[in-house]
Amino acid sequence: MSKTRWGIIGTGMIAKVLADAVNATDLAELVAVGSRDEARAQAFAADKGARKAHGSYEALFADPEVEIVYNSLPNSLHCESTVQAAEAGKHVL
Repeated sequence: MSKTRWGIIGTGMIAKVLADAVNATDLAELVAVGSRDEARAQAFAADKGARKAHGSYEALFADPEVEIVYNSLPNSLHCESTVQAAEAGKHVL
């Protein structure tokens, strides 16, 4: 069985919780993280074992290796970013 390939947008506390959950199972892998701040994305990726760090949410949405996007942004930003991810062909949680 192949692993589901996750990308996370945002680098806050809840994103870290999800990254730990993904890393705790053999059924999924954390492929990428996206942030408006590339340095924060790189630090998060290094800390949580993501292979890629994107300096924008749109770059993560365009990443062909990401199948599922976890939206850890503030609630006020959920709608727009969730629609963008879905329009890019991603499953979104």
